[in-house]
Amino acid sequence: MNANNTYEADQIQALSGLGHVRARPLMYLGSAGVGVTGLHHLIWEIVDNSVDEAMAGHGDRIEATLHRDGSVSVHDNGRGVPVGNMKDGPHKGRSALEVVLCETNAGGKFDSDSYKVSGGLHGVGASVVTALSSKIAAEVRREGNVHRLVLGTKKSRKGEDEPGVATEPIHIVRKCAKGDTGTMIRFWPDLDLFHDDHGVAFDKPQWSLRIIADRFRHKSFIHPGVTFAVIDNRNGAKELSEWCSNGGVADLVTEMTADTGLVVPVVSFQGDDGDITIDAAIAWTIDGRDTSIGFANGVATPEGGTHINGFRTAVTESVQKYIGDRDMLKDKESQPTTRDIFAAGLMVASIMLPGPQFAGNSKSKLMNPEATSRTRAIVMPAMARWLEENPEPAKKIVDLAISSMRSRTKSNAEQAAVRALLSKGTKSRNGLPAKLRDCTFKTDRPTELLIVEGESAGGTAIDARDPSFQAILPLRGKPLNSYRESISRVVKTMADLILSMGCGIGDDFDLDKLRYDRLVVLADADDDGLHIRALILAFLYTWCPGLVESGRLFYALPPLWTTVHRGERIYLEDDAAMRVWRADNPTHRAHMGRLKGLGEMDADELRSVMGTDRKIGIVNIEDPTNLARLAERLFGPKSELRKAWYLDRSGESLTVGGTN
Repeated sequence: MNANNTYEADQIQALSGLGHVRARPLMYLGSAGVGVTGLHHLIWEIVDNSVDEAMAGHGDRIEATLHRDGSVSVHDNGRGVPVGNMKDGPHKGRSALEVVLCETNAGGKFDSDSYKVSGGLHGVGASVVTALSSKIAAEVRREGNVHRLVLGTKKSRKGEDEPGVATEPIHIVRKCAKGDTGTMIRFWPDLDLFHDDHGVAFDKPQWSLRIIADRFRHKSFIHPGVTFAVIDNRNGAKELSEWCSNGGVADLVTEMTADTGLVVPVVSFQGDDGDITIDAAIAWTIDGRDTSIGFANGVATPEGGTHINGFRTAVTESVQKYIGDRDMLKDKESQPTTRDIFAAGLMVASIMLPGPQFAGNSKSKLMNPEATSRTRAIVMPAMARWLEENPEPAKKIVDLAISSMRSRTKSNAEQAAVRALLSKGTKSRNGLPAKLRDCTFKTDRPTELLIVEGESAGGTAIDARDPSFQAILPLRGKPLNSYRESISRVVKTMADLILSMGCGIGDDFDLDKLRYDRLVVLADADDDGLHIRALILAFLYTWCPGLVESGRLFYALPPLWTTVHRGERIYLEDDAAMRVWRADNPTHRAHMGRLKGLGEMDADELRSVMGTDRKIGIVNIEDPTNLARLAERLFGPKSELRKAWYLDRSGESLTVGGTN
């Protein structure tokens, strides 16, 4: 990328103003919500602005500091946000820095001369942080001066908090070296706007060093040469952790495959085609599964997109040509397909391109048509050259693909049997499972398939539901761990759910054919219920590619405890909610009963879980690389990986009696 040093106040364009963000934070935080994930989203918004500077060729270090007072500051050594006054437009005369922090449609991303490549497109990031913070302080180092601006809130005539009010107008606080440039943004989140799963406002910011570290580590792979650092100064110890990758995506693939054996060393590709650059890598693993992970301008694209299509096409055509040139197939055998070649492959592709086009506001899928052809143009000759120069590893990859092709050919009968099973299965007259109690679809509300744990709870749920938009499917027992099962066994055990969804599984899966707008898992609040929820998630992640990432999977938060208070039945979600309620009601003496499950609740009680006042959570994927590795650890064949994961997070040990 060519660095462009032109970045001044007249390049900051404002398109409109902030109270609406504060009033409706979910419109801007999206699936991140207003819990712990949404709280950390504020850090990502500021960090991503610094990342855009680094992608433009300015700056190589981004540092986040957790302070003792609950605030977070993000420092970079980029050019520094412009501080001069706007020369025209509705904000003429205001500092460009203040406009960036206070206006939802302002920033340098609209000007292609400032940022050829950017992950932020809409100019809302920094202003959302301002809107959801009680205070924000900015210091910009430019042209030998350190400029400072502090924003706070004030009460409106209606008594509402108005954010983005300058309590310290922009001014110079000290001198600095002329070559010393960069931006520091420090914010104090407004805890009245963030709460836990029970709706209780945080009494202090719930910052997680693990969440930040995971995010920064993965960003270091996608942006090689940039150092990402976090300083935890909450206890005054100033603990520093930092990450920097020189190998880029190849280092990420190496890390992701550290727990399994490799068929050949990681194969990596770097190149550019005009204003588009590609950094990609693939590893073929022993007993692996097809996993494709994409990034576009540093933004994760969990649903893939045109850059993933281009990469897979390039590798497929290169391997097919290599096989054809050497006549490595038997008579009448067809070439291995993309499915065969990637059957045990884990690939990551990161593309940097101007004007990215995403499917929807979630940026989950890249849509630029040129990304396919230009990714293919970069990767295909490199893959062909690698195959020619590495005959022994090339033969291993080819043998793996041909073996997969032959196994797939032999399994055609199995696939036909699977389709036959689904065609009759346990269907009723309307072609759906007999256990399913479908909805009428006569509503404007999003339709839901409620997957209910237990036959008894399923029966009660039928009476508790709103049949206009809620369908009920009861499950019997724990679902199969389908992560590495054969498709025939999966279909035999999950046929009712597959038929109810109506969108097929595996190669036949089509998200557009899903019969409902949402899937909602209703499982007990105990450990068994959480296990059932996890097994359903594993099934959908493995056999319904893109469904989990689409944001259409939800889970209910049923109560675990109940008591009667002042003549009214009270339900509490879990142990934490029970402790909070007891603390708020210290004189309560009535019995606190632990519910065994949904099956104990009558229809009226179950409406609290299913009805309009219910609490549900959404399954969202912020980090697809973490999810891919976590799925392998939790649902794969190696129990030692599950043990290590549990011990790492619980702080427990398998040590017995003080000996190892």
